[in-house]
Amino acid sequence: MRPVRNTLTTGAVIALVVGLTATAAPAQAATPGASTPGAGTRCATGTLSVQTLRSGCTVSSGTVALPDGRTFAVPAPGESVMASSSAAPGAPELAEVVIANTGTGGVAVRIDEGWSGSAPAVRREQARSAAASAAASAPAAPAATAAATTKCTSTANARNPYRWSSTVQWYYNESGQKSSYAKDALRKAANAWTGTIASCDRTVTSSARNSYVRLATQVPGLTDKGGCSKSNGYSVVGWGKLPSGTLGVTCVWYDGNGIAKESDQRYATSYKWSSTTACSGARFDTQAVATHEWGHLYGLGHVKTGTGQVMEPSGGYCDTGSRTLGLGDMTGIAAIY
Repeated sequence: MRPVRNTLTTGAVIALVVGLTATAAPAQAATPGASTPGAGTRCATGTLSVQTLRSGCTVSSGTVALPDGRTFAVPAPGESVMASSSAAPGAPELAEVVIANTGTGGVAVRIDEGWSGSAPAVRREQARSAAASAAASAPAAPAATAAATTKCTSTANARNPYRWSSTVQWYYNESGQKSSYAKDALRKAANAWTGTIASCDRTVTSSARNSYVRLATQVPGLTDKGGCSKSNGYSVVGWGKLPSGTLGVTCVWYDGNGIAKESDQRYATSYKWSSTTACSGARFDTQAVATHEWGHLYGLGHVKTGTGQVMEPSGGYCDTGSRTLGLGDMTGIAAIY
């Protein structure tokens, strides 16, 4: 299992090769023998390598193609998109991905902890990540008042580079849903991180908020391989195909100040799901998995396996215990909101 980022330390950087399929405006005429554009010029159309992106060329729209087969629509200049997921027991995680379009500084790509792309864009994004980590020092947890489990003693939490400054207005596409009361389970999961949160004999307050709008016909902006499509201004939750071993994926689009503007979620139709109190057999609890994905939506990342938190990378069958937050989950959401 890959290393998990944490709020105070930075993981080892691993350089990975990525390609970019650009659909930006036509590039200026190249001089004979030139192989890459210069910094600040438009990237040529076609498939661009990381080596080309390192030139600092700019992209107004396009598609990043990753080595694992996923594709990501390049966000608008000045915006970023981040993809996070949850995995089935024993399955490898999808690598966490950030595509940051800094505009005139070019495009930076992060796969897990490895940055590549335009050098100015990479430096900017690394500086932002470092600043966010430095600001994310968690407050000390109050002393336990009862015999504790790991869930209620660990303060482990990790934070993504965005938060919401407004209510998350979201829609639900029920096409292909795998459990009868999925919408109710999703709404409970969304609310698990908001308001007064009581768990582990403690209470915290979170200003995160959401509002379910209605059923929708539009589909979540995700691909079958777990990549993020183009932002359309609507936050949609739904069901569909995902890579083997992946239970759910959340895409979040955010601006240069780290303010989230849209998020879409897709849950895998290849598994059996349950949305009732009495979950049994080889099924995944919709509310539990969705609570994890809504944690990503609000701005939380993965913590290490064994900490007992909702934000561990994967969960088990009928893991109804993950409907409620652990101490680290509570610490993280209260620090962000």
